[in-house]
Amino acid sequence: MKKLILTTLFLFIGIVNASAQEKNFDGLWEGNIDTNSGESVFIRLYIDHNNVYMTETDEDGDLAKDFDKEVIMSKGFGGQLNAFWMDSGGVWTETQFYSLSWTSENELSIFHTRHVSNEEGDGYTNWGYNGSGSLKRNEDY
Repeated sequence: MKKLILTTLFLFIGIVNASAQEKNFDGLWEGNIDTNSGESVFIRLYIDHNNVYMTETDEDGDLAKDFDKEVIMSKGFGGQLNAFWMDSGGVWTETQFYSLSWTSENELSIFHTRHVSNEEGDGYTNWGYNGSGSLKRNEDY
């Protein structure tokens, strides 16, 4: 009897824990963030099975996943989804980081960091910004 009770308890805890962590981030998310420099920046992310993609417009004018970044990683857990990408070209290297938090079925809270470094002589100069705001699910996509 003890085994049956313990087994049932473990199964119940596992089901409750798994369902509490499942959020459907899939879709096209868009919005403006306010940066620490006082600017407003438009952000558009496409999420598919916790994989976060930047977007671009293809030759037909359609929205498409942007695979041009050198390193793209994303990881989700519970109501959080984090992603970053890195890229470089010529004398510059850039990293962008996105921390997304589930607010509701149609809204995500976002904290975003962009950091760019430029090779200059024997050293580097750098610039960037931090920003926050919210993204809305684009229901038309």
